[in-house]
Amino acid sequence: MKSRLWVIFLTLAVLLIFSKAEVQAFVTHQDLTVASSPNPVGSGARAIGMGGAFIAVADDATAASWNPSGLVQLERPELSIAGDYVSRSADYSSSTDPVVNNSTETNQSDLNYFSATYPFSFLNRNMVVSINYQRLYDFKFNVHYRFERTEQLSFPSESLTRSQDIDYSQDGNLGPLGLAYAVEMTPRLSFGLTLNIWRDDLLGRQNGWEETYKAHIEDVLRDVFGGITINTMDAHLVDEYYDFSGENANFGVLWDMNEYLTIGAVIKTPFTATIRHKHTRADLPSENFEEVVKLRMPMSYGIGLACRFSDKFTVDLDVYRTEWSKYTLTDSQGNEFSPINGRPKSESNTKDTTQVRIGGEYLLIKPEKNLVVPLRAGFFYDPEPADGKVKDFYGITVGSGIGYKRFIFDMAYQLRWGNNVDASNVINTTSADAKADMAQHLILASVIYHF
Repeated sequence: MKSRLWVIFLTLAVLLIFSKAEVQAFVTHQDLTVASSPNPVGSGARAIGMGGAFIAVADDATAASWNPSGLVQLERPELSIAGDYVSRSADYSSSTDPVVNNSTETNQSDLNYFSATYPFSFLNRNMVVSINYQRLYDFKFNVHYRFERTEQLSFPSESLTRSQDIDYSQDGNLGPLGLAYAVEMTPRLSFGLTLNIWRDDLLGRQNGWEETYKAHIEDVLRDVFGGITINTMDAHLVDEYYDFSGENANFGVLWDMNEYLTIGAVIKTPFTATIRHKHTRADLPSENFEEVVKLRMPMSYGIGLACRFSDKFTVDLDVYRTEWSKYTLTDSQGNEFSPINGRPKSESNTKDTTQVRIGGEYLLIKPEKNLVVPLRAGFFYDPEPADGKVKDFYGITVGSGIGYKRFIFDMAYQLRWGNNVDASNVINTTSADAKADMAQHLILASVIYHF
């Protein structure tokens, strides 16, 4: 019995130190899980219905988010608004920690895009100005898992089992207010610019996200006499990232090579955003702090080729690249982290991503009724950045709608999935082989009114 008490005393002393260090290690990591695709694609039910292959088409008000030069194709002023419903699910698994096997699901609906666009002529050139808002990144995400780890102690009959119940959740979004301008340089060549203003105080929408981490840790010592709980610990951490501020620009060009082929290109400039970070620990108030951090957003660029087989049938192919290797979060002490995996930047090897998107649209036109019914479909490869290699995600889309006189109503459905993708940055266990099968369902609807 004395031997057992001595083992309990030493084990408890070590575990108290280890438990505190383990929870604190979570705080020092500056990581970020984007629930939606992290790649900066544009908006709109029409474009999404075509698989997001829209750089060389870009002939509606959502062009400000895809390729602003395409705005010159608009002939009348218009207002547009789009909303979406998103359902995301994930099945987690691990061969070495099978207790983490579980499923999660999140659902949300919100404003996706709106714009007001006005075309005009000046100095014998067609021009367009536009103001728009795009909700670009979503962070709504949650996961719960439990795992155990058992270690043999010095005596063969004695073991120590640590069990952990983990709840982690995120919520929030990021989106800019865009001011766009496009000019027709020649009948076949146009240029465009969208200035994206990222602020918390614009349009009454918050730019930021919140992370909540809860953990219940329990250590049980087992020997020939049974089991005894020698340590329990609860941690409750909240990290708020708010007042996201910065500016960047989308530069676009559109060239009609001939009546059948159009080439479009866009560059979205990198920028450094400032963010206020508030860290709160309910179980340890002395650890609370506030700081201003900087988030370096990466450059992205793409090129598209559209083929108009007729006035009714169009196909577009886009290739788009994002330089995630430059994506960096710097805290108030000057420490740099990779937001992809939360590790120091010097220890990370984040890979850039290249998207490939192809889609088409066929129009059923009834001129005698002022009626147009589009049929759309698309396919895409949309990898996510990760350490050492990318995470493979694929998607299919379908869409339709109706155009009647001054109104256009569009709807699109998108399924985006990734199988057996690395989830070690989400499932924080002793295992490095945590995997997930993920599926994301998006329903997007938009209304456009032409004046």
